Amino acid sequence: METKPSLENKLKELFSSQKLGVLATQQKKIPYTSLIAFACSDDMRHIVFATPKATRKFENIMSNSSVSFFIDNRSNKATDFRKAMGVTAVGSVRQIRKNNNSNLMMLYLRKHPQLESFLCSNSCAFLCIYVKSFYVVERFQNVTEVHLK
Repeated sequence: METKPSLENKLKELFSSQKLGVLATQQKKIPYTSLIAFACSDDMRHIVFATPKATRKFENIMSNSSVSFFIDNRSNKATDFRKAMGVTAVGSVRQIRKNNNSNLMMLYLRKHPQLESFLCSNSCAFLCIYVKSFYVVERFQNVTEVHLK
């Protein structure tokens, strides 16, 4: 990832400090959002999450793998207009094999150990967003685009 070191550090801090984010999928031409527990790889190219297979979000992903994912650090205070940072990751999702020895599965379970039985159930899919770009918004209107190679 080619970003300024300070921006990269801010992104890594945000991704490590937040446990939940909003996944946007599309059902035909209608956007659909879902709150999900996630983990992000150290290089920030992979965002993993788990979902039951019997959900609208999973059905949407299976019909259209293009997604966006949003996380932020807002506190719902007036200072958010100066201090909050929001990040949209854009990419495509693929279901990945559940393997207790895989780095991505271990990454997810280190962050969300309470979800191990959920993740390991047969009714659950383990998915990975392959990130193509980030759109970072700071100080309410300062936007930086980061495109991964």
